[in-house]
Order: sequence, then C-alpha cells, then structure tokens
Amino acid sequence: MKDNTPKKILFIQSGIPFYYPMIEVAILNSLQKVNSNTIMVSPEKAIKIALKVKPDFILVLSGLSGEFNSVMPVLKNAGFTTGLWLTEDPYYTEVTQNLVPYYDYIFTQDLNCIKFYKEIGCNNVFHLPLAANQEVFKPSLKEDTYKYDLSFIGAAFENRINFVDSIAEYLAEKNTKIVGFGWEKLKNYERLKDKIQLLPLAKYEDALQFYVSTKININLHRSPSDKELNCNSANIKAYSVNNRTFEINAVGSFQLTDIRPDVSKHYIPGVEIETFNSASEFIQKAEYYLEHVQERKRIAKNGLDRTLKNHTYDKRILQLLNYINFIGVKM
Repeated sequence: MKDNTPKKILFIQSGIPFYYPMIEVAILNSLQKVNSNTIMVSPEKAIKIALKVKPDFILVLSGLSGEFNSVMPVLKNAGFTTGLWLTEDPYYTEVTQNLVPYYDYIFTQDLNCIKFYKEIGCNNVFHLPLAANQEVFKPSLKEDTYKYDLSFIGAAFENRINFVDSIAEYLAEKNTKIVGFGWEKLKNYERLKDKIQLLPLAKYEDALQFYVSTKININLHRSPSDKELNCNSANIKAYSVNNRTFEINAVGSFQLTDIRPDVSKHYIPGVEIETFNSASEFIQKAEYYLEHVQERKRIAKNGLDRTLKNHTYDKRILQLLNYINFIGVKM
C-alpha cells in the first residue's frame, strides 16, 4: 500500500460550520497518521493551495456547500485526482447527482446509493460510512452516573415525531430526555415538555454528555421519504446506519435502534447492539434492559469493542486509501 499511497494529500473541508468541524479534525488526524504531507483547507482557499502544493490526491468532505460549484470545475480542469466523501445520502441525491461528475472517486455513507451513482456514469463508487471520533467520544470513566432512563438527541423529523407520539405515555412515566430542534410539533408536547430541551441546533460535542448519562439511548433514523430538508425525489431507500450508531457505541453506552438494512454489517444485533421494529417492541425491550442491567452493560461493552476495532476514522481512512489502491491508481 505504501508504494501507491498519495505523496501529498489535500483535504478540503465541507464548508458547513456545525457538526462537521469536529469530523474534519478527526479525518485530518487520521490522514496525517498515514501521510504527514496532508493539508486541510477551506473551500475558499482550495484552488490557490492546490495549484501551489500540487497534491496527488484531493479529498472533499460533503461537497454540498455552494463554494464547490466554482472550485471543482477548476480543480478538474487542472487535472487533479479527486474524491468526494458524501455524508448525507440519500437525502440530497437531486443535488449530488450534479456534483459527482467533477470527481474521480465517490465514497458514499449509504450502501444503497452505490447503484444510483454508477447508473449516472460514476465508475469508481464505494461504500464508506462515517465513524466515531475517538478523541471526542470516549467511554465514561465513572460508573453508573446515569441521569436518564431514556434519551434521544436529534432533530424532530416527521417519522421521529410520529414514533415519539406513539410511545408518549411510556416516555412520560420514565426519566426521559429529548434534545433537539422542532419537538414542539409533537401532539403530546404538553405531556412531555418538561422532558424536552428545545435547541436551534445541537452542538456536536453536546451529544456526548447525554450518551454517557443515559441507560438506554434511543436511535431513530430519518425516513428517506421525509418531506423536510429532503432532495430525494428518486425515493432511494436509506440502507445504512447513521453516525449516532457509532458515536453511542464509542462511549460504551447502550443503544436501542430502529433497523436499517445494513446494521448487521457493522454490529451483531442482540450482542453488540439492540434493535426494535415497532413501538410495542421498543417498549418491551426498553423495559427488559432497564431491569437487566448486566445484559445491558455487556451489549454496550461489546459494541464499544467492535467500534474501536472497526469503526474509527483511522480505519475509514485506511479503507479509503485501499479502495484507491484496489483499482490500480498510480500516485
């Protein structure tokens, strides 16, 4: 692998000011472990630095920010080898289908989008999920410092609102915490409002304090047909787990997640993670694991071990570079 590893890597930030900066630092650190000649730049400075440094490989994160509309045609015309790491698939495929022609490699976090990009002419498309930032999401050193029985951190998308409304009576009886944007839209908001912390936009780091202080972290994936902030007119079904899956497990906490088709590709259900498929099954399993503390801790520990072994940014960057090597690119 060393012979083909890019000698100079330019990593272009997403240009998105929230959530992404901490991911970008994690990716940069992992890239620099493999290649110390890695530079991270903002989209605004990308052309100037690229022409000066002449990198062998340029990696762009997300690519959705408007600055890339003027940046990528220049870099493509200059002959640079480029890769795009898409992190919001399939929710913006109406937009990303117009971006991908400017890149040599497409890395998507959703397994089901590979076919979509290949059908529109992308030859080199690979599945590359995000991961856990192990510098931020670390296991708690304190034992049993739980503040909550159940918690959910995230925006109130339509399917999430419907689910929380369906179990509102159960959540009302428990020590529950819900944090995020839009939860005032719940039908049962008045019943649950003392358990809800409305935030305009949760900070990336803030999730950690809730993950480590909750007995059961609820993981609700967004629906691919959600009408809010959705550009998925092709109705591509989302197959892959969200980043919350890796982050909760990275702090050694227990999670109860709804099912995405590829969850078992990352974690063994019932051993390293626990899943549910309906409101009634959620309540049944939540009750079980609230009572069976040691089983809950065992699954959380197994999930942590699996995450540190397979789902860190160090592992993802090695995967990314191996994908490039695999198809014989000479750097």
